[in-house]
Amino acid sequence: MVTSADERTDNESYKFGGTQPDSIYIKTSSLNSFVIEPYDYIALTYVASGNGVGEIETATYKINGSTGTTVAVLTLGYNSDNKLSSVTKV
Repeated sequence: MVTSADERTDNESYKFGGTQPDSIYIKTSSLNSFVIEPYDYIALTYVASGNGVGEIETATYKINGSTGTTVAVLTLGYNSDNKLSSVTKV
């Protein structure tokens, strides 16, 4: 569930910044195929320094909102060219 002043219920891609190749919507929707469990909330953290700085580092999927039960965690790894090199599901 996305909460923002611009929230729209008819267009998920709009809520996450469009369909540009580097938008959060594109990045998270490509990761979602790793998570088959039901979820309604995704928490993202970003790489602060080193390989992949500024890119998504972890995606935590939960059911029943931000304080609900974690159903999956994806940890993303990046190479020295800041390209995605691994995805680990916990």
